[in-house]
Amino acid sequence: MNASVKIYGLLGRVSGILLLGLFLIGCGGEKKTPPVPVGQMQEYRDPGYGFHISYPQGWLTSAEVGHAQFFNQPDVDKKFLDPTGAYPNGVIIEVSVIKTETAAQDRKQRVDEMVRNNFVVGKEEGANVAGMQAYRQPYSANWGSGIKEAGEHIYIQTDTLLYDIRMAGFSDLSDAYKDVFTASLNSFQLPRAATPGRDETLPSEEFTSGDNRYFGFQYPANFEFASSDKGSYEFVQQLRGANKSTSIRFDIFDAKGLTLEKVFDQNKGKYKATSSGKATVSGEPAQWLQYSATKDVDRRFYFVVHNGKVLRITNDWVKAQKDDYLAAYEKVLSSIKFK
Repeated sequence: MNASVKIYGLLGRVSGILLLGLFLIGCGGEKKTPPVPVGQMQEYRDPGYGFHISYPQGWLTSAEVGHAQFFNQPDVDKKFLDPTGAYPNGVIIEVSVIKTETAAQDRKQRVDEMVRNNFVVGKEEGANVAGMQAYRQPYSANWGSGIKEAGEHIYIQTDTLLYDIRMAGFSDLSDAYKDVFTASLNSFQLPRAATPGRDETLPSEEFTSGDNRYFGFQYPANFEFASSDKGSYEFVQQLRGANKSTSIRFDIFDAKGLTLEKVFDQNKGKYKATSSGKATVSGEPAQWLQYSATKDVDRRFYFVVHNGKVLRITNDWVKAQKDDYLAAYEKVLSSIKFK
């Protein structure tokens, strides 16, 4: 064989081995966590300060008035308290509210404290969150043994409060959850100022999101979920207004093959209806009847049949404030979307 042919053949085999080696080295390197898509979100509303923020459905929650934390899996809360401990890597969304008359000064003190605690603080950037001027403060920390934390604090200042929103993760998870963090931050809302002279027990003009395995909906922000006996129903969910005589209740039960008309006929005889009518719920036909629950409270039942199930919606309101309540309840009704 020609010597040059032998040399080129050898070079070809060597090049192939080198390329294979480089490929294997690349494959053996640290894998990057792929971007996490924004899925179903659920809303948290602070019972004291009134801010609300959405976070991924299924995350763990630790909350009290003025402080809420959301974690993507168990024991991640411990990882943020003890980074070198044997806890899993994960991410956090956190909102803290600080009462202060000097919000700008307190914000600076919090950043200075991070520097003293060996965090690497990046360049501050301006932002707009919930229609307010905000300040984004990126940070990172290397805790040794390959343990890295990265994220940012987003500060919002008012005359008497400092909001500190933290979104962070270990390893490369802060980057992987970037879209989730953005969606959560975009959902953040400050409480609305009360309208002077308005009865605060009336349904709030501000609405928030509700969700269950059957449908999603919107409801007045000053209504709260209340426990209710399920009884023989497949599903029950109840919200009670600031005036405890007022409420919204959802019941799900088997239609037993009956049409909406048959379901309505079976139920209307149980009450001394003062009026009745037709409506639409999530694109489905519905029928309603109304009667006097007490001398001061009226009640209306809506019936709709969907996928072989009956959804019964019960609305209670104070008779003297009928227009305000019915306007709010109509918004709830029109917001319902079956899954």
